[in-house]
Amino acid sequence: MPGPWSPLLWSAAFLVAIWWLTRRLAYYLMAGLYRLTGSQQVAVVTYALLFLPGTLVHEFAHWAMARLLGVKTGGFSVLPRLEKGGEVRLGAVDVRGGGLVEHTLIGMAPMLLGGLLTVVLSYVVVDVEAMKQAAQSEQFEAVVRTLLGAFHHPDALIWLYLLFTISSSMFLSASDRAPIQQMAIYLALVLLPLYLFGFMPALPEAWSQTIAEMFGVFASGLAVALVLHGVMTGLSLLFYLAAQMIRG
Repeated sequence: MPGPWSPLLWSAAFLVAIWWLTRRLAYYLMAGLYRLTGSQQVAVVTYALLFLPGTLVHEFAHWAMARLLGVKTGGFSVLPRLEKGGEVRLGAVDVRGGGLVEHTLIGMAPMLLGGLLTVVLSYVVVDVEAMKQAAQSEQFEAVVRTLLGAFHHPDALIWLYLLFTISSSMFLSASDRAPIQQMAIYLALVLLPLYLFGFMPALPEAWSQTIAEMFGVFASGLAVALVLHGVMTGLSLLFYLAAQMIRG
């Protein structure tokens, strides 16, 4: 991968991987709970309670961005709700008014705040720089030791739980994505011709370097969250298989 774009591409790859693992985990956990209890309501409520801190951050991000932009807000809910197609919606904020730009920023807010908190929490519980140096040197045993060192941190389980729930809940719902997709189409229609005809100004080298460094930090934090999600998804799969064995 090209050097300047490498941190951005790694960040995107880690986000996609975390999103995929989050969906698998949700399926295994709720299917296992439903198998054990026979109640869809119990499965949904238990899942919602598990991810409550992340849901609070997600909906607060919507609300705070709307207030910052001067857009009126109505009700604020963190109660779970089943959507069409079986998707579980864990919360909602009623936004009243605002144009496409405001709704795009409001829709992106959980990813911005959730991503920032994910990186901060990753750096709190893990020596990320040591992990990155060990990975670059292909000292994978040292990478594992560094990750396990998170459990030496005071209140490690609390910090890891917050990291897990917040990073799981930063992804955008269909209603969040709708204005973003519309804005992306408008930007593409404007910027693509400029790029094709050579009118797109190049970023100053100093800016490119700063952006690369920022995404490098972001990718490193996401790497910690990705490992955590891999472990939790594995545990949820074992729970699902155990529930199937118990219920035959």
